[in-house]
Amino acid sequence: MAPTLKQLRAMSDQELEELHDRAATHTEVGTQWYIDEVRSRELARQTQTLVRLTWVITALTVANVAFVGWTLFE
Repeated sequence: MAPTLKQLRAMSDQELEELHDRAATHTEVGTQWYIDEVRSRELARQTQTLVRLTWVITALTVANVAFVGWTLFE
């Protein structure tokens, strides 16, 4: 029997991984599972890239504000 959503939410990450690994030994997956995993990893990489770009844009914005401020008050 599968755990309820309430039980799943109450589990730690480690408990959830162990539950998955036990169930996985008796489960076969279709190709969609692999496609979903590839998409999940792509999304994680895109998110990391977006965070890095956000920091770069923030730094450039701060530099621009400082430059404009310095130019205006010179």
